[in-house]
Amino acid sequence: MSTTAFVLVVAVALGLAACSSTTPDTVLPTPDQCRADRFAAPYNELDPCRAEAVLAAAVTAIFGYRPREHADPRAAFRVAYPLMDPRFANQAEPSALVWAPITAEQFQRWQHDGIELTTTVRITSDDHPADTATTASRVLAVSLQPHDQVGIEFAVYAHASRASESAAWLLSGMEVAS
Repeated sequence: MSTTAFVLVVAVALGLAACSSTTPDTVLPTPDQCRADRFAAPYNELDPCRAEAVLAAAVTAIFGYRPREHADPRAAFRVAYPLMDPRFANQAEPSALVWAPITAEQFQRWQHDGIELTTTVRITSDDHPADTATTASRVLAVSLQPHDQVGIEFAVYAHASRASESAAWLLSGMEVAS
């Protein structure tokens, strides 16, 4: 094949490719620019660049009640401080007493009886606002299972934010639906 014929074949092929109306089935993801430092223990294994992981860990800690150790639900809330935006943590701590659909009397009964609870949190497929480079929201299903009683289930609408694409995600807002 002559050089002229080869150039013509390449030009036609490129022209056909440019005029093609088909789109690729997949879009290559853009690389995550997050270079955030790891969280301190006990969250040092948690990826600070994954909003869903941070939200699930923070909500698990907030509702990870240990009545034998915690004076009240605020103590569990404080365990999640390293995963929270400081402004949210300071403003929301008083609300920790009433977030879960349990009463103060129930928590005191668990303390008195030495009841152990298992907390399970999972990200649901419910609709949520679209993520941006610095904000993400998810709906989480929370289950509190006292070892001797019927479990308590509720939904949490959790919001994460970060200062920039290279910063760690932090829990920055939360609403509880009971």
